[in-house]
Amino acid sequence: MDSQKKGSPQLSLPLSQWLRPERPDDTLIAWRKDQQWLLKDLRHDVTALIEKINATIQTRWALCFEDPYAFIAALLAVLYCGRTPVLPGHCRQALLLEQQTEFDALLTDLPLEISCPVIRFPFAFQPEQTNAKRQLPEWQSGLSLVMFTSGSTGTPQKVIKPVACLEQESRWLAQHWGDHSSRTRLVSTVAHHHLYGLTFSIVMPLSLGLPIYSSRLEYHEQLVALAQEYDLTLIGSPAFLQRLDTRLPAVGCRQVFSAGGPLHVEAALRAQRCCGVLPMEIYGTTETGVIGYRQQSQRDTPWERFAEVTFITEGADTVIVKSALIPEPQGIELNDHITLLAGQSSFHLGSRKDRVVNIAEQRISLSDIELRLSTLSALREASVLILNKRGRDYVATLIVLSETGYQQYQTLGQAAFLAALRQQLRQWLTPVAIPRFWRIATDIPVNAQGKRAYAEIRELFL
Repeated sequence: MDSQKKGSPQLSLPLSQWLRPERPDDTLIAWRKDQQWLLKDLRHDVTALIEKINATIQTRWALCFEDPYAFIAALLAVLYCGRTPVLPGHCRQALLLEQQTEFDALLTDLPLEISCPVIRFPFAFQPEQTNAKRQLPEWQSGLSLVMFTSGSTGTPQKVIKPVACLEQESRWLAQHWGDHSSRTRLVSTVAHHHLYGLTFSIVMPLSLGLPIYSSRLEYHEQLVALAQEYDLTLIGSPAFLQRLDTRLPAVGCRQVFSAGGPLHVEAALRAQRCCGVLPMEIYGTTETGVIGYRQQSQRDTPWERFAEVTFITEGADTVIVKSALIPEPQGIELNDHITLLAGQSSFHLGSRKDRVVNIAEQRISLSDIELRLSTLSALREASVLILNKRGRDYVATLIVLSETGYQQYQTLGQAAFLAALRQQLRQWLTPVAIPRFWRIATDIPVNAQGKRAYAEIRELFL
């Protein structure tokens, strides 16, 4: 597994150097179909946005973009202005309205309507003005951006991420895999407003000078078509890699990454057949950044800890992680079960610890509620989350009916059917743990990373 070893040191530009004047104007930044954006275009769009942002007093700018190139320009412009980029973790209007206390203004390429100042990014190419080139402001130290985790309880958790940590993470990745990705173009299946997508599909390629495909891949056929024209590095996810079709022509990606959850070994081997290389799986969290990696060709391949990461064990089931990517000097306790192997340089990754919340002064396990729901013959699947209504927290659940459950639902009607489910749950759960709000769906929504899309699930209850 040579790709796990560190290659020759690669130059990883900090964000403040992406637009430096010494870099050639014709450096390719992004492309899509018959359109491309060069470094001169990025300089122009960033400086134009800086003028608009500096004309305002707002300090916290939400970034909601489908187009990765537009997102890059907006991110740089907000940082150059010394303001704070806020990445809500989604681009859904109903949920943005709920999160509006977290930002003062919005930058977007979408038709979002919200009661705050909005700057809509012009993603059509605009020729550079004939007047003298605008000067970039001085890059400030200590810049940060705000991100949100998906929230294992269904409530997004705010994380303040220093730009210096993103840059340090990019240097680690360049040190490990810069050689393997050099002279490639980068394509991604994941959203850039989550940390994995931000780090691997935006910060890493821009820091290494790799052009990015300015559209998210959704289908295997898109990958096949692009691989016929370019050498590619693929930023993937378990959800995408598990859907690869072995009947399509195999391609030769230089590197494939995956994060968001462990891959089944069968999916890893399928990806190797379809893409020509075993995926490099990445383990980490929004709070911690990257922690470990592995390439698995057989079941139960352990994860390797990044050399710069330290594990500290406390008690039988507590692992604290420390690294330069974590601003908190005391480190962060992992919410996953970790089994450290000899020397602590490798480990096995287990399940998440129970999601425990306090409701009406009672400790409630959302995992336990989901477990109890899964035992009901009427249900095929369930997802549990917390809703706050008028200052009080309630348990809510999105359920998928089994064939038996669908027949019962048709016979009883919704009110009587849900009452019967609540009655069955009383043998296990206290009254406060029985879901107060219910929604029925054909499937539980998942995001591009294959994780449950709690933002979409919560929207069903609005």
